[in-house]
Amino acid sequence: MTRHLNSAMPFDEWPSRDRELFQRAFEGTDVFDSGPGSFLAPATKYGRRADYGRWLGFLSHLFPDALELPPEERIDPKRVEDYVEYLRQNCRETTIVHCLARLFYTIRLICPDRDWQWLYRISRRIAAKAVPIKHRQVLSSDLYALGLRLMDRALIKANALGRLTKSCAVAYRDGLLIATLVEAPIRRGAFSRLLVGDHMMKVGQRWCLMVPAENTKTKTEQEYELSDRLSRYMDIYLEQVRLAFPGAAQHSNLWPYEGRPMTDKMIRRRVIKWTRIGLGFEVSPHRFRHAAATLISMADPENIRVAKDLLGHRSFAMTEKHYIDGAQSRIAGRELAAILAGRGQSAP
Repeated sequence: MTRHLNSAMPFDEWPSRDRELFQRAFEGTDVFDSGPGSFLAPATKYGRRADYGRWLGFLSHLFPDALELPPEERIDPKRVEDYVEYLRQNCRETTIVHCLARLFYTIRLICPDRDWQWLYRISRRIAAKAVPIKHRQVLSSDLYALGLRLMDRALIKANALGRLTKSCAVAYRDGLLIATLVEAPIRRGAFSRLLVGDHMMKVGQRWCLMVPAENTKTKTEQEYELSDRLSRYMDIYLEQVRLAFPGAAQHSNLWPYEGRPMTDKMIRRRVIKWTRIGLGFEVSPHRFRHAAATLISMADPENIRVAKDLLGHRSFAMTEKHYIDGAQSRIAGRELAAILAGRGQSAP
């Protein structure tokens, strides 16, 4: 597999017209002139820029002369067909769908005077035939038990050695972040930006996590209250474990690394490592959100709609479409209907 395949063109190497249009569309020219995409979350903007850069990288490798054309003249059905074949050399169909969709959403804002629906329709036709990856089902209870085991073993080892070693601190931190993601299934980017003090408050014996609106995809503040049990683990972490990391006292990020805060990618790598070891298969932080919704649909179908608030969605339709397994959703619906029928009520 050739290394340069599907590599994106760095932003500072884009044609000047593309850079100008992208910045105007996604940022605006000044504080009084916001671009139509300026309201999007930073991660969404990053994804749009990355996939538009991937499109430009494809052109630079196979059709370099096309970079001399205006952005709207480069995208035509024939080149998009070639682009799809190019991506297929080392991408799954589901990945290609995402690449085309982001290209569509980007060019629609950059060059709004043209009708780009044909590009969107191509992505949907590919999506209809794509076979998604089937992940093994994982429940929040399994993930929670894994997090607790990591913390307990770290404490037992530290007590036996008479000191908190680096390996013990790392294992405890990783176990805590896994267990915290179970009780508070926050999106990875916002989770990595939690700050001690600013985003944490203790009410009685329990810790509350507050995700500010600017760190959420829906631009609405989210709050999560940790259980008494997990709050006790958090106390130990804040009082002893966190400060064992070099440089942790110099910043307020909840999840420290060596001399700096953990990034969202670091958190993903640690979670995948421990789930592979502890469960026998990899579970990404995003799948914690799926696990939470699935557990609710199985254990408490009558209150399935609380999953919407737990995941910070604007509508339950979004939760049901992307986070609740279809079969489990149908089971939940049948059980809820039975419950309502038994009470002499009709479903809303």
